[in-house]
Amino acid sequence: MRARILLLVPTLIACGSSPDAPDAGPAEPAEDWDRDVTDTDLAIDLTTREATATITLAASDSTAASFEIGDLDIHAVTDAEGEPLRYDVHDAQLDVGVAGTTVVVSYAFQWHDGFEGADDNPTLTLTWPYYCGNLFPCKTRQNPADGTRFTLALAGVPDTKVAVYPAEIAAPAPAYMIAWSVDDYLELDLGETAAGTSVKVWYLGTPTAAQAGTTNLVAAFEWMEQHLGEYAFGDEVGAVATRWGLGAYGGMEHHPYWHVSSGAMDSEEVMAHEAAHGWFGDGVRLRCWEDFVMSEGTVTYLAAHVLGEVGSQALEDQIWTEYQARLDDLAGSGGGGIAWPDSCGEVDILTLFNASDAPYIKGAYFYRAVAEQVGEAELDDALGVFYTASATEAAGMQDLLDTIEAETGWDPTACAEKWLRTNAVPAELGCS
Repeated sequence: MRARILLLVPTLIACGSSPDAPDAGPAEPAEDWDRDVTDTDLAIDLTTREATATITLAASDSTAASFEIGDLDIHAVTDAEGEPLRYDVHDAQLDVGVAGTTVVVSYAFQWHDGFEGADDNPTLTLTWPYYCGNLFPCKTRQNPADGTRFTLALAGVPDTKVAVYPAEIAAPAPAYMIAWSVDDYLELDLGETAAGTSVKVWYLGTPTAAQAGTTNLVAAFEWMEQHLGEYAFGDEVGAVATRWGLGAYGGMEHHPYWHVSSGAMDSEEVMAHEAAHGWFGDGVRLRCWEDFVMSEGTVTYLAAHVLGEVGSQALEDQIWTEYQARLDDLAGSGGGGIAWPDSCGEVDILTLFNASDAPYIKGAYFYRAVAEQVGEAELDDALGVFYTASATEAAGMQDLLDTIEAETGWDPTACAEKWLRTNAVPAELGCS
């Protein structure tokens, strides 16, 4: 994601309290944010805005579970057999009393403008970072580390339109990853990687911009499969053009079909950036929102580096020239803030990084400086070791630094302090 364009100050909507079901279920509704969600099966009708979420929880001694529900209108909550469960709705939160491991929530959702859920004009979703509660019961605001497998059945798609969305995400993924887009799509098959991953692009109008932006996409995806590790989210991937509107530029890591704004479809950097989120940000989830740089700094670096490996040195140089302009902008605005706060679970991601380029660009230059110290191939290997060890799990930036040191024998701590822990943009590039 290019958050400096898309991040918006959140507006929280508190739902009215829903009555308990006093004769239902053996357990009283109570707050419990520690119940791990393992599977989320969604059936959503775009015409009626009616939906059902079948949520599977990990086994626990607890008899309660809590979910973010934004402004969802909750109709009923049952167990797997359809027996009513006791529940309470308050402060955009759903508390359920559950003796088993399955919670089935029937509800209606609202349309939202401004990248805060599901939009009907155009018909698409964007729930990053924690607006999934406006689309289905979820948990992201307090704990981005949670991962869930998904199925999605989408009804009410007009016959004249094409809906692009994954019917299944079989590996644990961040709650904001599931998405759809419905439009006048044409599909272009770009080819397969050596691992058998089919790479496509869904475009609007003429294919010229999409073809330009995806010139090296198959090769870039193959490079990441070969150097970082096996892709976790299926054997078909691709970029989807989305009508985000004027001023919205970049992409969103909705793997396996990541969204790219219509105006950025010709950008190879944006395409590679969003593709790399399949490994960092989605493939390895954030332990805390403070670890945002582990996702965005890593893929910003990889976009330039990988396109240099599979495209040309001239292409990589062009991207770094663009990055330098963004770094200069940060310097001119006072440094852009700290890219990696020294805390966990204490910040609001939108407040901290609203329209900030610091995690992206300071992160990219940190990795470039590390590569100058240990070698590009050696850094590639360390990133691959880290991904393989943490794939479909949550990890933090410190874990990545520890892996770099363990694999290369060089301690990146001081370099991280220079680039990631300070507000100012360093006067000199590199680690020294």
